[in-house]
Amino acid sequence: MAELKVSDIRGREMKVGDYVKYINTGTVGEITEIMEDDEGIWAFLDSTELYYKIELLELTDEIVKEKAKRRDLESDIEEKIRMREEAIESLQNVESRDAPGGAG
Repeated sequence: MAELKVSDIRGREMKVGDYVKYINTGTVGEITEIMEDDEGIWAFLDSTELYYKIELLELTDEIVKEKAKRRDLESDIEEKIRMREEAIESLQNVESRDAPGGAG
């Protein structure tokens, strides 16, 4: 199967391995696949695992910033998960204590 020749919104040639920005949301990702169907030509981005119409993509060099943002987001999520687990453990410890009864 011949590789599709596609261009971004500015007419610059795009190929698998290029980093692009989806102009509607600013989403950045690496093109991992280019395919064509009855509705047009699509590029699959690794960052969202979604297909985007190629005419809505623009070549970019913003991948460094995007990867840093993703690392920060992953770090924040891991910290929130750790805090939640600690809170659950703390509540379980409180519930397991022997509490004095109200009847005397």
